[in-house]
Amino acid sequence: MRETEIIVKALKLEARQKPNGRIYVGLKSYTYSEFAEMLDNHKKLSKTERQLVENFLNASLKLFRENQAYREKILKLAGEG
Repeated sequence: MRETEIIVKALKLEARQKPNGRIYVGLKSYTYSEFAEMLDNHKKLSKTERQLVENFLNASLKLFRENQAYREKILKLAGEG
């Protein structure tokens, strides 16, 4: 499974566990369930929202590669580790 797929899977599972929990992307706040829906429908989003999702995934991917604690947390959430 690709690294971005693992991150997306972990976020979706987190959304199921904490649907009303908040996640901050850029200057906006979303519930986990709202953001998971944005991940699913990213091609239908406005250009600005699509860019937010891409920036979030790029930052998460960088953290995943460089930060061992973050990597372990994501792998555990995704059921991969």
